[in-house]
Amino acid sequence: MVWLLDDVYDTKHRAYMMREKEMKLEPLKIRYHGVSDPAMPYDERYTPYIKQAGLLPWIQLVSRSTPNLNAPLVSALADWWRPETHSFHLRTGEMTVTLEDVSLITDLAIDGMPLCMSTDSDGWREQMIALIGMAPTEAEADVEEGEEKKKKKRKASGAAFTWIQTHFATCPPDATDDVIQTHARVYMWYVVSRTLFPDSTGKNAPWMWLKALTVFDSKWSWGSATLAYLYRQLDDACCRITDSAGIGGNMLLLSVWSWERLPVGRSKSVRFNPWYEDEDDELRRPTWAYKWDVVSEMTNDVNLMYQKYVAELDTITPEQVEWQPYGADDRLGYTPEFTINPMCLRDRDLWRMRCPLICNWAIEFHLPHRVSRQFGLFQPHPSEWVDTDKALHRLDRRRQQKIKDWDKHHASYVTRFQLCVEEARSSARAKLREHCPLAFDNYIRWLLENTRVEICPPAYNEDILEEPVNFEDLSKGKYNRDVRVGHGVPAVPVINYVRTEIKKAADESQSILEETPVGKGNDDGPLRAFLKRQARKLRRLSNLLSCRDPEIDEPSASRSGTPSDPSSHHQRDDVSSSYAYQDDEGAVTQEGDELDDDMTLADAQLRSPYEFKPRQPRRRYTPNNFDNRGNPKVVVGTSRMASLDHEAEAEAEEEVREEEARPSRKKKIACRRGTRNTRGRH
Repeated sequence: MVWLLDDVYDTKHRAYMMREKEMKLEPLKIRYHGVSDPAMPYDERYTPYIKQAGLLPWIQLVSRSTPNLNAPLVSALADWWRPETHSFHLRTGEMTVTLEDVSLITDLAIDGMPLCMSTDSDGWREQMIALIGMAPTEAEADVEEGEEKKKKKRKASGAAFTWIQTHFATCPPDATDDVIQTHARVYMWYVVSRTLFPDSTGKNAPWMWLKALTVFDSKWSWGSATLAYLYRQLDDACCRITDSAGIGGNMLLLSVWSWERLPVGRSKSVRFNPWYEDEDDELRRPTWAYKWDVVSEMTNDVNLMYQKYVAELDTITPEQVEWQPYGADDRLGYTPEFTINPMCLRDRDLWRMRCPLICNWAIEFHLPHRVSRQFGLFQPHPSEWVDTDKALHRLDRRRQQKIKDWDKHHASYVTRFQLCVEEARSSARAKLREHCPLAFDNYIRWLLENTRVEICPPAYNEDILEEPVNFEDLSKGKYNRDVRVGHGVPAVPVINYVRTEIKKAADESQSILEETPVGKGNDDGPLRAFLKRQARKLRRLSNLLSCRDPEIDEPSASRSGTPSDPSSHHQRDDVSSSYAYQDDEGAVTQEGDELDDDMTLADAQLRSPYEFKPRQPRRRYTPNNFDNRGNPKVVVGTSRMASLDHEAEAEAEEEVREEEARPSRKKKIACRRGTRNTRGRH
């Protein structure tokens, strides 16, 4: 098994501090700004140039209005982000923002040149004057880097948003084409800096984004760049624990992604503001984000809502997630409220490519194979490991100020991205393995064992049940003290504790059941029958509380070994170390076998040694069994759900009734050591 958490990140991670150190952290500050302010209005004369730059759908969306963002929700999501995998490690399974979300929510191009260029700021004022006709003075360009550096100020290579608003807010009515182009370029610079790549200052438009707009028709991959920047912001924010810590990046993209998929912190859509009147132009239609044009505003205390969202994410289950909110197949991108921009689907061939996402210094890997459930596909476990590279995460423009030419420094990744696009475009669409609920349960079990999905610490110590409960001492505990003083503590710590103890009891019941001797005639006595019922109930109760444990193993009398039998221990070790899970359609996922997420259904069937074997029917006791009683018995590898060949008829019928009442589930198939897995003989 692969432990998914790296100490380099984990020892300073917000989740580690809250869970292990029991620190109470403040929610992150959002570094995101709308652009619908009348201080910088949109002018229709900018449209041809913005369309040429590939930014029209996004700028149309945000220049009209920006929905109220839920800052405590964004902060809570960051607590579950893991730089090791570029995904949120939730009890639902891994989830992340993918290129599919970028296309449908922002309609920014994925295909194109990676946004990677020289960020050298030497002579930037002269270059800015040549590009837009003016530049801020040295005094106007001063900007604070942050509260931790109040005494130190640097000369910003860019312009303050207030400076841009002062000089370029309104384009003159009688402006020439050159003046309109200049105002359009500055407007795009303003929007890009505030919505796609907002930095930690929240006050400044960096020069490099204006430089990227030197040529309108530059064919930049704006979509991959904004996702790379968002990943990097999450990588950094999840390890920030100071009260003034913040997070930047495309917060509208992250918010709409969350509202569409998760019930936690979901805003209520109130209404749609009128869209642009030019309905004949398909390229001016809205993106998926228009569904959340105007949403209800969160007015409660930010700290209380942050604690509430953390608690809800701590206990969310896969059944509560909307996995494919945009539809699938022919219904992909359909919503009854309006018709989305057809350009949202232009890059659908690229949504599942594993590739480096590039935004100047930031190289972040896109790993959609880790979240195949979001695409309605089969989720293997463990997912193929791709190192996100700690050395790449350390690269930024402040700590590596000597590196200026990022296009040369990252030349190999730029080439790799282009090759990934070419391969994805040229590959024929193969029929991939569809989502299998039972295989996904196996994946969830694996994930829960190999990462941290709980942040809220349990309410009580593990040994509290070893002695009679002293309620006076219990009242002095931290959890009950917080509840008593009205801190609004949710019930999640109690739920986490109860879940853990129920799972322990279920495991202990199964262990005792395997060692309990059977009665006469190989019949279950009252004790074994009671243990079976209790173990089954405990296991199912733990699953209701967000576990994903398989059904309790009910060894029959003829299979039961005793603790003193060395072969029984040897056999159990073999079973635990080598087994396969069988899904509801007969396809077998062999643990330890690598499954390519791009494997076609036909390839998967060929790789499975069990796929083409028909399921063996249940055996019934017949007179032939009595006639052949002297023949040697054939030892057959069976699943846990199957009846053994030589059980009594009464026991077989009882298991048939239990099988019919039991929901479908995966079975572990194991061969006994020293035997071969073969079919039984009639």
